[in-house]
Amino acid sequence: MFNVEVFTSDYATKAAGHIAERFAGRGSLILTGGSTAEVVYPALARHALALEGTTFLFSDERCVPPTDPASNYGMARNLLIDHVTTKTIHRMRGEDPPELAAQLYHEAVADLVARGIDVCLLGMGADGHVGANFPGSLTLDETERLCLPVQRPDGLGGLTLTPPALLAAQTVLLIVTGESKAGMVRKVIQGDEKPVTLPARILADHPSATFLLDEAAASAL
Repeated sequence: MFNVEVFTSDYATKAAGHIAERFAGRGSLILTGGSTAEVVYPALARHALALEGTTFLFSDERCVPPTDPASNYGMARNLLIDHVTTKTIHRMRGEDPPELAAQLYHEAVADLVARGIDVCLLGMGADGHVGANFPGSLTLDETERLCLPVQRPDGLGGLTLTPPALLAAQTVLLIVTGESKAGMVRKVIQGDEKPVTLPARILADHPSATFLLDEAAASAL
């Protein structure tokens, strides 16, 4: 069952404060991409002291170099990671062949996943995808590999953490904004669709999964 927090004003500041409070004193944090993250990360950077010593991981990446404007790592580095003095970074190598990059990421994060990631940040697409686990994706059936290559609906290749990796997080925080996603938020929280058609539902039975919503995204609840 999902928890829900709704911020009626100054979403970025309040969501960032909630994230920092939940994360403070912990060690590993999965970062995500997307338009909401791009708004939240500068506000989260103001809590950089709470993130000192963090091990940063990524939920997904496009198959582009880190200098490409489409890179999730590049966005997170510029807006957040560079503000944290002491950190460890495990980035998905979007510039490498996808199968190799996925295997290398699986190997890089396996021990962390086995111990339990402390906090996982995720956005959610208008189609209900999380990470790059899209409706109908074979990644949703994965039970062993922690990272897989995917073909994204936008035509780009991609890499994503799979359900076993995401579900290993002790705390999951889904940052979602905008009226265009309100109906999907309601379906995920109140519905019973299978993850194969509504991927965010893989988190429905997670013991600590919370939606951090602005007023518009919560308007259908």
